[in-house]
Amino acid sequence: MGSNTFFLLFMLASVLALILVFMALRRIHKEGLTVSEQPKQQHFKRSVEDVQRQQREEQTVRDMTSDTGSTNVSYTKRGFVKNVEVGFDEVMENVSRALRMAGFQILNDTDVMAVLQKKNVPKYRLLLIYHTELAERVFNIDPSIGLIASGVSIRQDLSDTVHIEFSDPSLQQETANHPDLQKITSELREKLMDVLQAA
Repeated sequence: MGSNTFFLLFMLASVLALILVFMALRRIHKEGLTVSEQPKQQHFKRSVEDVQRQQREEQTVRDMTSDTGSTNVSYTKRGFVKNVEVGFDEVMENVSRALRMAGFQILNDTDVMAVLQKKNVPKYRLLLIYHTELAERVFNIDPSIGLIASGVSIRQDLSDTVHIEFSDPSLQQETANHPDLQKITSELREKLMDVLQAA
């Protein structure tokens, strides 16, 4: 094979390769994104959704606290917190009573310091709670989820201030992206805020 023939075949193969690359890029462009942009766009979309969700949650808490006029309830990444200058045992009674009146049941009550076998330290209790009526509605929508249980942390610090923290049910992975359960978790948040205000 002569050098001219080899050169022509090489040029033909190069042109064919360029045509294939051009067609592939045109197809990707027609679908709206280049290959390099797709992961960035998806990551950016997820980040925006996370930020918007966080902003909605914080706005909900601001709305709730402004409705009640309370300034001692704050929102954390885990849930709602209230700090009170009342004795620990009285806080436990107030929380338990407010939970019962709002339709909650206590599934579990753990004395953290007893579990850790700590003595002469501030008191610390963890409660696992669920709302009877809302739990039944959740079960009817998706039995695989079971109960939407919330955690309640009641902790006394060294200055005798008692911190009451309710976990935010809307942060549970099972319900966060479930459109039929978002209304229920919203109702549950409101009930938890009412309990926290009453405690």
